[in-house]
Amino acid sequence: MDTLTIKYVVLALLGMVLHILMKIQERKDKTIKFSFKGFISDKMNWVRIILVFISTATLMLMADDLTDMFGIQLSDGSPAKSLFSFGAGYLNHSLIRNILKTFQKRAGIES
Repeated sequence: MDTLTIKYVVLALLGMVLHILMKIQERKDKTIKFSFKGFISDKMNWVRIILVFISTATLMLMADDLTDMFGIQLSDGSPAKSLFSFGAGYLNHSLIRNILKTFQKRAGIES
């Protein structure tokens, strides 16, 4: 982004929090009450949280190029960077997968 403003960072963080909360809500065993202490003590949750932060930071650093590449624009033609920021937080894994597929298609690599 031209300038990585507080607005874009906050939107990305809100997207990450929403993503994590929805994953907690979608857990399979709902008979056991949710425990934040139990969530934090599970090492795999830490791995997921770290992956979310790293992938979101990566997407935010590449935001200018990606908004141009995917043509993410508002109706007036300006880049929708606030929308991209929130999407980077919420859909980070999906966005990275799609970006890799796009680069593979352009390079002629089949996955």
